Amino acid sequence: MLEQYLVAPSFNALFITGFLLLIVFILLILNYSVFRRLDYYQQIIFLAALTNAVGIHGLLHLGLEKQYNFNPYKWF
Repeated sequence: MLEQYLVAPSFNALFITGFLLLIVFILLILNYSVFRRLDYYQQIIFLAALTNAVGIHGLLHLGLEKQYNFNPYKWF
């Protein structure tokens, strides 16, 4: 069953978006003072883009749950 996940383009997209979101969160934490110095409009744009990325990642999870019964919460 695991082989189905590894070859599915949706799983690859889920992995890539998850990895990129992790990098963005780490960079945001490490450079929080830079983020705070941005003007209000740039902060809103950044947060809106981050919200879209998280939403897309969530939709990829939904697709994998429906298609492959993939639920990572079952691992815990």
